[in-house]
Amino acid sequence: MDATISIGKKSIGLLLFVICSIAIYNKVLVNENWAQYGIMMRAQLFSAPVYEWVVLLLLMCSNFLIESIKWKLVVAATNPISIFKAIKSVFVGQAFAFFTPNRIGEYAGRTLFLDAGNKMTGMAQMGWASYAQLIVTICIGVLALALNISLYPWADGRWLISVKLISPFIGILAIVLFFYKREWKGWMSFLNRMQIETNIKGSMLGLSIFRYIIFMLQYVWVAYMLKMNIELFPLVLSVAILFLCLSILPTISITELVIRGQLLLIILAPFYSDKMMIISLSSFIWGINFLIPSIIGTFLTLSYRINR
Repeated sequence: MDATISIGKKSIGLLLFVICSIAIYNKVLVNENWAQYGIMMRAQLFSAPVYEWVVLLLLMCSNFLIESIKWKLVVAATNPISIFKAIKSVFVGQAFAFFTPNRIGEYAGRTLFLDAGNKMTGMAQMGWASYAQLIVTICIGVLALALNISLYPWADGRWLISVKLISPFIGILAIVLFFYKREWKGWMSFLNRMQIETNIKGSMLGLSIFRYIIFMLQYVWVAYMLKMNIELFPLVLSVAILFLCLSILPTISITELVIRGQLLLIILAPFYSDKMMIISLSSFIWGINFLIPSIIGTFLTLSYRINR
């Protein structure tokens, strides 16, 4: 009996590997659009010198290292983990997010490697890290939208006034709610365990700003690699608006490769007219920030063994 239970526990990682692999195959390898964009990108990128690929790799690694530090920091009080295990958890979370709506699987994937009694608390604590990233995205995104909105033909006078008046309040409200803390009593006292210290929240916010800059640099660098003739400031503002849209729209309809590319087409329309290059930019970023980490996370699930 014990041998059967042991085999079952060790097989969980293999099962998760199969599920993630099937999801990646269905979404990518049999996706004609991805194959088409892949041909275009190869034509542009094969001529890129080695140092450009090295910089891109460093940016990708920096992105996930920062997120791993955030994860290690936010669970430190209840479930201390090593930086290696934090990195592993982040990649596995990416694999789970790949085939679940609104990326909700990322929470389950991250907590696989936490102690059995701390998984629910870990999910709640991850919410704080995600909220910190959302605050940065919203604050910068609404500012970029306020600066750019007059350039879009669908934005009339009421849109302009509303966005410019409401934008500061959205950012302030998001920050106030993030740092607000109260002591729960009675039957809701279990929520106190899910709270994190104010200094940890500040660290989350600082790391989130750093990670946002890395995201932005990735777009700028890939645009440079693709030899897109677009000015830096309009590109940065447009990408900030893209991040804002991706954070507030239902991800079940926007994680698809084509939809994401079409959204960037609309945002970049006043500044750049080469639609295929815009789609290539979007596709390549999606590949390095979502597809490749998901593949890595899929293989890392093989080492997962369910805890008693």
